[in-house]
Amino acid sequence: MVGEVSKKLELSPEYIVKEILGLYRDIRKLSEEEILYGTSDLNRELFRKLDFLVNLEIEDVIAWNILQKKELEPVFAEINRFRNLYTVKLETEHANEILVSDSPWAVLKNFPFYGNYLKLVRTEYEGLGLSPGDRVFFLGSGPLPLTLIVFFQQHGVKSTGVEQDTVRANLSKKVLGKLRLSEVIKIINGNHFSLNGEGFALNPDAEIKALMIAAQAEPKKEIFEHLLEVMPAGSRISCRIYEKGLRRMLNGDCLFDLPEGFDEQARVDPEPPVYNTVVFLEKER
Repeated sequence: MVGEVSKKLELSPEYIVKEILGLYRDIRKLSEEEILYGTSDLNRELFRKLDFLVNLEIEDVIAWNILQKKELEPVFAEINRFRNLYTVKLETEHANEILVSDSPWAVLKNFPFYGNYLKLVRTEYEGLGLSPGDRVFFLGSGPLPLTLIVFFQQHGVKSTGVEQDTVRANLSKKVLGKLRLSEVIKIINGNHFSLNGEGFALNPDAEIKALMIAAQAEPKKEIFEHLLEVMPAGSRISCRIYEKGLRRMLNGDCLFDLPEGFDEQARVDPEPPVYNTVVFLEKER
């Protein structure tokens, strides 16, 4: 079926909508518990189909016209819910595999999207102008804080992750302990309201050099409204979004326009295997 979909989708926007609606009809039946803890192969197939659809090479204008359909907003919200929860499931399962392994680093590197993180983190490391020994904050670190692990492993950057789900935050702490990274990577159980701007500054001696915001950290508008109040002028921020083609449907609340009070410094488009556009911002001075 994948081969059939790829040919037809290039020719017919109507067929794209048909496939999206078909996916939605299967996904909407699934409860949060079924997505997070279910063992059915169906969920894996739905995730693969979604991954295939959002990565189709189609014109942005075609995707935009589809995603602007008001009647499809509940569909996109449900698809986004499924992908977010299934991603948590994948990360949780891999985190638990690391905890019981005698070769935790080897298991970590077998994570299906490990290569994506290597390239994405390098983009952020260079875009934020970081150096070994710097510390960053990351909002939305999840049960398997791969971004933070790769930042230290590849670039020597220390970090603090902020994760709002208590269970996921505690699991990530255990993973860091297993990898012997607890001294250089800290985890806070909280959300964007846990950030008060302390330690962020433009001067070279600032304790925290930048704040990064995960693609799944939501709601973006509320997050940036809070950051506008608490972050000092000149603070550097990077934000991951899904911007190209049908990947836009994976944004819970789209952030395509520049947030008020922040200057956009750069916007780096994704290159395979990375899915995310990275937007680099600085709070206005």
